[in-house]
Amino acid sequence: MEIYGYLIVSLVAVLAANLVMKFILKGKAKKDKGFVLFYQGLSYRRRFIRALWGIPFMAVMYVIIYQLNIFSETQLQVIAVAFVFMVLGDAGYNYYRWKKEERIA
Repeated sequence: MEIYGYLIVSLVAVLAANLVMKFILKGKAKKDKGFVLFYQGLSYRRRFIRALWGIPFMAVMYVIIYQLNIFSETQLQVIAVAFVFMVLGDAGYNYYRWKKEERIA
């Protein structure tokens, strides 16, 4: 049951940080080239690319979590499913918005 506490605390922290940055960067032009630290400062095309770059990092994180042997097999499966849904959801949403912006422009 501990894993759900970790997931919930992590989710709340990420959502709070995203909300703060969304309001700070609201109305500013989104960059499609060059370095941008904050995710909300990127165009949807760049967000999609960043989501794809996150796949290998999630795989490495999962291997590290697996090697620690602190979670049960069921908890590891929950973590794996959560990782897959996060990456697919993020990449899918950003791809959809990128193509939608292309059609409008």
